[in-house]
This record gives sequence, structure tokens and C-alpha cells, in this order.
Amino acid sequence: MYIDHKLGLGFGGIVSLVLLLAMLAWQNMQILVGMEKGQERLQQMRASLLEARRHEKNFLLRHEQTWAIQTREGMTRLIPMIRDEEGLAGATEVEIWHEAEQLVQEYLDRFEDMVQDQGLSQAERVELVERSVVPVARRLHVLFADRMQARASTQEAHLARTERFYAGFVVLSMIFSGLLVFFLTRSILKSLRIGVRFAREIAAGNLRATIPAIPQDEVGVLLMAMQQMGRDLQRLEDVTVRAQTSRLALSALLESSLEPLSLPRQLEVALQIVLTVPFLHVERKGAIFLVDENDGSLRMMASHGLDPLIQKSCQVVASGWCLCGRAAVEGRLVYAACVDERHETHYEEMPAHGHYCLPIVSRGRVLAVLTLYLDAHHAQSTDEEDFLASVAFTMAGILERKRLEERMQHLAHHDLLTSLPNRVLFNAHLAHALTKATRDQDPLALMLIDLDRFKQVNDTLGHAAGDQVLIATTQRIRECLRASDLVARLGGDEFAVILSDLSDPGAAALVADKIVQSVSQPIAVSGESVTVGASIGIAVFPSHGREGQELMDSADMAMYAVKERGRNGYRYYTKGDGKSR
Repeated sequence: MYIDHKLGLGFGGIVSLVLLLAMLAWQNMQILVGMEKGQERLQQMRASLLEARRHEKNFLLRHEQTWAIQTREGMTRLIPMIRDEEGLAGATEVEIWHEAEQLVQEYLDRFEDMVQDQGLSQAERVELVERSVVPVARRLHVLFADRMQARASTQEAHLARTERFYAGFVVLSMIFSGLLVFFLTRSILKSLRIGVRFAREIAAGNLRATIPAIPQDEVGVLLMAMQQMGRDLQRLEDVTVRAQTSRLALSALLESSLEPLSLPRQLEVALQIVLTVPFLHVERKGAIFLVDENDGSLRMMASHGLDPLIQKSCQVVASGWCLCGRAAVEGRLVYAACVDERHETHYEEMPAHGHYCLPIVSRGRVLAVLTLYLDAHHAQSTDEEDFLASVAFTMAGILERKRLEERMQHLAHHDLLTSLPNRVLFNAHLAHALTKATRDQDPLALMLIDLDRFKQVNDTLGHAAGDQVLIATTQRIRECLRASDLVARLGGDEFAVILSDLSDPGAAALVADKIVQSVSQPIAVSGESVTVGASIGIAVFPSHGREGQELMDSADMAMYAVKERGRNGYRYYTKGDGKSR
């Protein structure tokens, strides 16, 4: 024993200082935890506000009361949260939270007025929301953002004051301890010098500091306790930073989903966000694959930093092939520390690396796979896997939403039976094709196709048989066209075709003849052989019209001229067409 009786007083003084420092650290930790909880409550308020705004937009788009109810519920949840915050707030913030509660109530009142007014049109409803409801929501959003900024500034100021106080406290404590020990005994000066060096590193903020050789005495025990305290504080700081970073990354993913991005661009943004998370120790490269609903294969939709060979060979990955395919089949995270036998896609001189292959699952169905590259022999981390699980859950919701948006967009512009473009999309394509033809001075042909004897099929065999005939006819028309041509169903048994980039206007006749010959072939329907024909009217730009409606009228008149002359044929528009109509 070096400090038994002689240094009892000195040892007691040092222990007291350490305990005081630990108590202050614990007290400061409680303050920081309280501040962090305050920020979390604000984040929850912002999330509830964003959720209510999303439901509000869905209500405007669909006019379903379900979305109105969810909007009200989302905003109503804010009221008890704001009141709780008002109860915890100081005197300077009470008025702010009182204002926030009034804004929420004002939002609910204005939204309810808009919902109850059944006489509004879609445009009027949107205008009313933009004029009346949105400003209130924005004021709430700004209020929450200001509070978060103010609290973040307060937290930073508190941390700065605490760091200065601890630095001064530790330095003064070590000076006092050094003088005390120096006068009591010189036998433990070596241990104390080590302790002073370590304490200085801690005071400078280096909580990862270590002691190379801890003395085997009571001072050494003290130094071990201080070193452990530094590690615990550093661990707590790492956990706090990691949690905050995770929330920021997930928030960025959700915010990006609110932007009007295409699905491939959305996936690129999501991949960039994940690759830039600081505590996620991955290489700056990876990819996101979408699962093909037909054959289960994976199709690369977004990538970053991949080797060109991998970029090319992994554009389509078969189900169960390599690590990505295994993750899709197994529906769980697949980890590889290095290139092993499961890494079936490889090439010579491939650098050593590992993988996290993360399936993105929604309602038991794998939608996509996120593949991240790791340094060779990177150890699995529970923290990383937990964060990736949160990313997968968030991206599953984003993918479901994007697919729903694409489906709605498709239904709005395509025929339900044949999946052909409808009249709306056809008119947009025609306008674009005419603009291009005008610019390039190239001929363009428009064909209107009306099926002959189709009404007899419906009347004799029923509408189900008629639908089968329409589907078969659609396929036959498509087979007669180029990939650059467009066929649309305008309604009933009427189709339209745009032939762009024609070398000769007469080429349209060849296409029309192929369609007539193909459509007039018998079709097997419900055990019956059905034969229909095709009457085709052709109008050529610019000879028969320069505007879309002119061409449509010309082609329509030519088509009726075919019907009057026996049907099942084609005809270019002439000035005499349509005079008898």
C-alpha cells in the first residue's frame, strides 16, 4: 500500500473530486437527455403535421372522407402534444405554444369548412385550401422549425458552457491534487504524472483517451475509474449522435418521397442518403434492385460507384442468384464479410469486399433489394443492422406509394381492357408528334380504325366475347406496327394509329393493308370462330391537315368512305370524302 495512512487525506480528497465530477457529469447528462427529449417531441409534432398534410392532399385528389377523417385525426393529435409542451415550457415559451394550439384549431376549423362545403368544384376546393388552410399549416411548420432551432442553439450554448466549466474544474482539481500529493509524498509522483496527462486529455474533450500503463496502487484504481468514465461518456455520446443521425437520414428519405420524382430518381436519392450516413461503415458504392413481379428477377434501378463490369453484368439478376437474389428469396438481410462461394457474379482481379444485401419487404412481399459494399472482413454491427431495418421499412412505404402513384397515372391515361393509351394520352402524343414533324419537315400519317361487324359479336355472343375480340384485335394491330408507332383505343371498337418518321406517305398504305389482312383473320371465341373487319381512314400531315383535329376529321371522313364502299379496307382522305354525311 502506498496510500494507506500517510495519504489517507490526499486519497479522500481525490475521491471526493472524482465523485463531484461524476455527479456533475450525471446532472449534465440529465439536462442533455431532457433537451433531446424536447427535440424528439418537436419532431413528433412535425411528423404529425406532415402526415395530416399528406392526408389533406389525398382528400383533395380523391374526395374520400377517409382522408378527411385521417387529416382531422392527425391535426387533433397535435393538441395534447402542444398542451404537454406548454406545461413543460418556461414563462417565455407559454405564449408561443398557446399560439400553436390556436393555429391547430384554426387549421381544423378552416379544413372542416372546406370539407362541409359540398358545392365546391375541384379547382375551387384546391384554391380554398391554398388560400385558407395552407398558410396556417405553414405558420405551424415555421413555428416548430423555429422552436427546434432555438432549442438546438440553447443545447449548443449549454454544451459550450459545460465544456468550459469541466475543463476549468478538472484542471483546478488536478493542480490541487498534485500539490497535495507533492507535499505528502514523492513516492507516487510517477503515478500522478500519468494521471495528470490523462486528465488533460479528458479535459480537452478526448473521451477516447487511454492510459498505456496503469500504476498498481490506489491512484491507478482512480485512473482506471476515470478511464472507464470517459469510455462510458464517449459511448453515450456515440449513441446519441447515431440516433440523431438515423432520424435525420430517415427524415430525409421521407421528405424526398414528397418531391415529384420519378421512381428511378427517387431510388437514386435514397441510395445517396444511405451511403452518406456517417456511422454506417460502408464503401461509397451500392445499388438498388426492383423485383420483377412476373419472374421474380431483380432489375437494377439505381447505382453509385459500381465497377463497369458489375454495372453491366448485374443489370438483371435472376431470383436466388448471388447475394442479392438470395436476399430477395429469403426475405432477410444477407451479410458477407468477403467474396465467398455465394458471390456468384465475379470477375478476375475483383477487389476484396463484403456486402449487406437488404430486402425491402411490404406485407410479406419483397419489393426491392438494397445492396451496400463493405470493406473486406468488416464485422457485423447490430447498430448498423437496426438502422438498415429502419431504412427498409421506410423505403417499403415509399415504394408502395410510388407504385400506387404510377398505377393511378396509368389508369388515368390508358384503356382498362386493352391497356392501350386512351383518348387523353393519344391527343398528347399526337400534339407532340405534330410538333416534331413540323420541326423536321417529315411526313406523318394518322389512321382511324373502326371494326366491321363488331356489334354483331356483342349482340350474338355477349360483351365478354366482344372484349376477347377487342383484346385479340389490339394484339394483331400492334404486330403490324413499329416500336416507334402508337396505337390507342378511342372508345368502343374505334382505334387510332400515329405513324411517325415515314420515309414516304405511301408507306402508310402498306401498314394499313397489313392491319386489314391481319384483323380480318378468324378469331376463336368461346368455341366459336368470329370474323371481323377493319375500315381504315388515313390522313397525312401536312397534306390533309396541320392541326390534330384537322387530321382526325380527315381520317374520320376517309374511314366512313371505306364503310360506304363495302368496308374492310383502307383509304386516304380526298376532298370529296364526307360530302354525303
